[in-house]
Parts: sequence; structure tokens; C-alpha cells
Amino acid sequence: MISFKKAGEVLDGCAERLPREIFKELNGGVNLLPDMRTDELGLLVMGMYIVDQTGRRVEIYYGSFAEAFGGESDETVERELDITLRHELTHHIESLAGDKSLERWDEQHKQELLSELEPIYASSVLFISGDDASLGPMVRAFFEKAARGRSIDVESGSAGLKAAAAVEPRCAAACADMGIDISSYVPKQVTGAMLRRFDAVLCMTRDMAEELANMFPEADEKIMCLGETDYAPPKLGLRRAWASAAEKMRAEAELLAGELAEGDGNGS
Repeated sequence: MISFKKAGEVLDGCAERLPREIFKELNGGVNLLPDMRTDELGLLVMGMYIVDQTGRRVEIYYGSFAEAFGGESDETVERELDITLRHELTHHIESLAGDKSLERWDEQHKQELLSELEPIYASSVLFISGDDASLGPMVRAFFEKAARGRSIDVESGSAGLKAAAAVEPRCAAACADMGIDISSYVPKQVTGAMLRRFDAVLCMTRDMAEELANMFPEADEKIMCLGETDYAPPKLGLRRAWASAAEKMRAEAELLAGELAEGDGNGS
């Protein structure tokens, strides 16, 4: 089980990946407490959204996670922390939508924010790189490993906006350092047939997603960005920079696998 301090850092990272507007009016913030909490039936409570005279806040109970996931891997605990945070923030958005004093929270606006918190429902995912054939195959490899760990059956693929001769060697080396071999991957250029085959298409940057949507407007609804921030290959190409990029791709792959598992009803 990860430490209390590490759990706080994980929650901070999860919150940073979400749009800032989701946290508006949450004046009490997100609070990690050491307590184990149960409901009136004796069932563990992982987190709560609270509205009282002091305002609005989210509480996450570390003791409940220690009790429920004490024997699980760090990755599992981190994933479940993220799922719980998103669940409680969903209550926050829905609470604001019901507050008539906040007229800006109309139905469309509420749905836009909730879509940032809901799990993805897809049985197949295509990861798109630029023309350098690097981050797409990297995150696909990490995703396949994470999906096996979650026992979810989701087809995955990767392609580039343009053709590439081979996987970027420094990218392959960074993957190898983390126990993933993509050296034999043969890069493919994205086609309309690929987009029709996959349920979700995840690009590394917003510009990439817009370019792809312009190329294939019929697939616009399934084209998304992998994360809240853009991911691009390191400019200097240093070993430590590629190691950092690989760690970010691993984290996004773990998060995506957790969302898909939750969407399929296999999550906690």
C-alpha cells in the first residue's frame, strides 16, 4: 500500500489532469484524510462530497483505501484513487447544476464538464502519433500491458498522421528500459478504414486531433486527445527526457485502462 504522502501526491496529479473549471466553487478543496470510514451498513466509504455551512469540499479516506487495497499493487491503488476522485467531483458538478443561483451551469455546460469525468466506453482504441512514429506505439505498448493487468479485452492499434520509416530509436530505447519492446513495430499511416474500425481515436496533441478531424471529418466524434495536456517527443532527445516521456505515457495508459475497465463494469 502506498504511503499517505504518496496518496496525496497521486490525488494532486489526478486533479491536475482535469480542467480547472471543474473545481470552481469547491472552496474546501480535495482533502485526503487518514481515517477509515464506513456507512450505516458497515461498508467502506472511499470518499465523500460534502456541502455544509463552510462550503463545498471532497474528502478521500486513506484508511478505507488501506483496508480495501492493502494487498494490491501501487498501480491499482493509484487507479482507484483517481476513480474515487472523479466520482466525488461528479457529485460536485451535479450539485452546482442544481443551484439556481449559479445560472451559468446550464444543462449543456454541465454535460460538457461531466464528460471530462466519465469513463470511456470503447472496445477498441487507436493511438495516433505525428510523423515521427514515437509516442503512439509507446503508449499503445503500455496500454496493452495495463489492459492485461486489468483483465479487460480491448483491441488497440497505433498509426501516424504521415508515414514513418521506423520507430524513433530513442523512443524504443526508453521503452526497453521499462521492460517494453517496440523495436520491431512497423509504423503505419492512418487511413479512413482504420478510423472506422476503432471506437476511440486518441491523439497526442490538440493540433493533431484537429488535423486528423479535418482529414477525416466523418470520424470527428471519436477523435480525442490522450490527456489534458499536449504530449510531444522531447526536443533535445536526451535519454532522461525520453525516460520522462515514457513515464508519462505509462501513467496515461494506466489511467485509460482503468477508465475502460470501469466503463465495462469491471472496475471498483
